[in-house]
Amino acid sequence: MQYTVNNRTLSYTAEGNTHRGTEEVLLNKAVDLTAGTSWHNKGFTVEALFPESLYETFARDAHNLLIALWREAGLTIPDGLELWQYHHLAADTRTHLAAVEKTKLLPVEKFPSGIETIEKRIAAICGAPLKATNPFDGQSIFHFRVIRPERADNNPLHRDVWLEDYADCINLYIPVTGSNHLSSLIILPGSHLWAESKIERTAGGAIINGVRFNVPAVTGIDGAYTAVRPDPQLNEVLVFSPYLIHGGAANLNPDKTRISIELRLWKK
Repeated sequence: MQYTVNNRTLSYTAEGNTHRGTEEVLLNKAVDLTAGTSWHNKGFTVEALFPESLYETFARDAHNLLIALWREAGLTIPDGLELWQYHHLAADTRTHLAAVEKTKLLPVEKFPSGIETIEKRIAAICGAPLKATNPFDGQSIFHFRVIRPERADNNPLHRDVWLEDYADCINLYIPVTGSNHLSSLIILPGSHLWAESKIERTAGGAIINGVRFNVPAVTGIDGAYTAVRPDPQLNEVLVFSPYLIHGGAANLNPDKTRISIELRLWKK
């Protein structure tokens, strides 16, 4: 799969069988938390996150939590380490994967500044009461996504809702460090409105460079489309539909790890 964003061509090769879906538009039978918003047609928006004093608490909590989790993974953290320097600590795949195991599937009780603060903020953006509890399985979790520079740490282009437990939610991408026009999440605007027949994808979880992902990978798209990096800044949040095609966000920074928080919310 080859695609272009910010005048840079990116690509990946996914193993296995592929197929196309039907003329069905998955969003048409979903709880659409973008409905009625000014950004419904593109499927995403970048918004201010918190008042400055609250953001300072959020940033401090996120920093301290990451350092603690990395130490649990066995990393030696030197004094004065900047979070974006993570790739100097985890240069090899084994060390990185050990750290990733500690920074994913985190209970929302550990969410920086408290989960209620983000639930209320995103509820105001979407115009609906929201909670960070998945009605499919009862989980209340978030993840730090840690993408080293010029490494294949990112997942492929996909729709979250190809996994049934991510239906009916709204997705958040919150930059922590190293997120910019070379590294932030890639989104295909308006793709949440596409029929499944427009997209070729792997039949199951993608295998790319020997790494298996939970999500199927997009392997082809009929017709013209645009890929963008919305590039939210610190103390901003990218809010987007899980029905959008997104991912494939290689970190093209030469010497900065990109770290973001991934969280999903559902209607109360």
